[in-house]
Amino acid sequence: MSVEQQERLLLAQQRRGYSRLCFVPALEQAFVEHRVQRIRRRLPLIAATAVLFQLAYALLDIFAMPLAVSLSALPLRLLALGAVLLAFVYCRRAATPPRRAAAVYAGAYLCNGVSVAVIVHLCWQQGVAMPYDGLFLILLFGYALLGLSLRAIGLCSWGFCLLFVGLGLGLGEAGDELAYQAMFLFCANLIGTVGAYMQEHGQRGAWLNLRLLDLARQRAEADDARKLRLLAAASHDLRQPLNAMGLYAQHLVEQGGDAQTQRISARLAASVEQLGRLLQSLLDYSRLTLPGGVQARPHAFALRPLLERLLGELAPEAQQQGVALRLECADCGVRSDPLLLERLLRNLLSNALQHAGARQLSLSARVQGGTLLLEVSDDGRGLSEAEQALVFEEFRQLDNPGRNVERGLGLGLAIVRQLAAVLEHPLQLHSQPGAGARFVLRLPLAEVPASALAASDGVRRLRGRILLLEDDATGREALAGLLRRWGCDVQACADLAGALAALRREPPQLLISDYRLAESGDGLQAIECLREAAGQMLPALLISADLSPELQERCLPAHVMPLGKPLLPARLRQVLASLLPRSAEQETA
Repeated sequence: MSVEQQERLLLAQQRRGYSRLCFVPALEQAFVEHRVQRIRRRLPLIAATAVLFQLAYALLDIFAMPLAVSLSALPLRLLALGAVLLAFVYCRRAATPPRRAAAVYAGAYLCNGVSVAVIVHLCWQQGVAMPYDGLFLILLFGYALLGLSLRAIGLCSWGFCLLFVGLGLGLGEAGDELAYQAMFLFCANLIGTVGAYMQEHGQRGAWLNLRLLDLARQRAEADDARKLRLLAAASHDLRQPLNAMGLYAQHLVEQGGDAQTQRISARLAASVEQLGRLLQSLLDYSRLTLPGGVQARPHAFALRPLLERLLGELAPEAQQQGVALRLECADCGVRSDPLLLERLLRNLLSNALQHAGARQLSLSARVQGGTLLLEVSDDGRGLSEAEQALVFEEFRQLDNPGRNVERGLGLGLAIVRQLAAVLEHPLQLHSQPGAGARFVLRLPLAEVPASALAASDGVRRLRGRILLLEDDATGREALAGLLRRWGCDVQACADLAGALAALRREPPQLLISDYRLAESGDGLQAIECLREAAGQMLPALLISADLSPELQERCLPAHVMPLGKPLLPARLRQVLASLLPRSAEQETA
């Protein structure tokens, strides 16, 4: 039965009501299974209480009554104990059908009630004034603790109470005393029956509500899964042409031309980059708000190279705005997810450049109390306390009332807050009007190899042989043309067979592959195949429109660097400079 059908059935049952304590057959069977599961969970405590009850009364019989009378009642006590133990063993078996388990459970209760009723009359016949309070305790036990249905508990309780009265009449014990006892038991049963009815009615209502909530949870989880699939599809299908647009725009910028062409090319490249950042912000925030959409994969790494790369990417924009960038960071290692941390810091730095109105932007890291404090600070206009409470809200821009899209969508700091929560890095904001703002992250320190702490070199002139595997013709042409313009020798292939043939003609020094290929395998598998054919562990880049945590986790042991689409030319060039063999010619940073 589908979720929708179950939901319709439950809602129809709620509308019809269940005053007779009965659902439609499909729901009744499920409710019985639920009730038996509850009984099984409580069975050890209930069985132990019943055993203690009978043992206590057996000992009391021995000490308070003549030995002959107590011995005559002992078989009945043992019968009741045996029924409890049998029901405990039988009902605890997972293979026992629910209805049969409930019947045996009720049978054990009935057996105990009958035993007590018979013991009372047995003692009376031997001249011992046994009180019938034990029978009332059995009733209280059944109505309050057992959790049986109203029909089962009522049938058992009224049954052994009528047996008690019937035995009294049959044994000639009729009289005022028996009448008062019968009236007391009748009233106790009546109260217990009404209470059991109300209890079961409430249980059935609660069960219906819980089932509806569970179905709502299942529907929400299914919706979340569909949204994740939609995001993955949108991430790939939208970023693929956007990636090619960005690469072609960079072609135009680097080709030069007259002043008008250069101006249009620069604006086109800036617009494409802006569109890519907006799309990235929307997809990032959507993924972060879905349960399980983004998961951190922390490990130890050197912090300074990451910070240097970030500031290097932002340097042209900062120089254009007249903002000085400053880095203060000792060589140290931290434990975090470097990809998520980089996205977080990039958002903080971009937010400061766009909105702070600062002349200086600082990125600093210092050790304090066994942890590392990572600060992004500026000397801009600052924030009041009221503004500090608003800046992390979605689509909130304090200084952009006209919603100028060139200044973003207002998701940067909302994404920062979500990423800090995913990484479990406490985030604090310190600011005052006119005194700038300071965002502080607290990261755990970690040991990393000394070689990893070395500062990165300046950007080098690119030289090297690259094998490019990209099934999208437009993206392949755009990326290959840009790499050749940067000085690389590129063999661009549309499929793995062509890439293997190209590798045999001339071994490459670097592999670049798209993740989603038209053929059966993916980019990681293609890289592995090419490495096997080359007989060496060639450095490799994997380009994907959706850098999911699972994909990043696969790239790490394979020694493959993942890059997201749309590609940022500056970032791509930095990565290539670090992976390609060093040239004698160097460019200054």
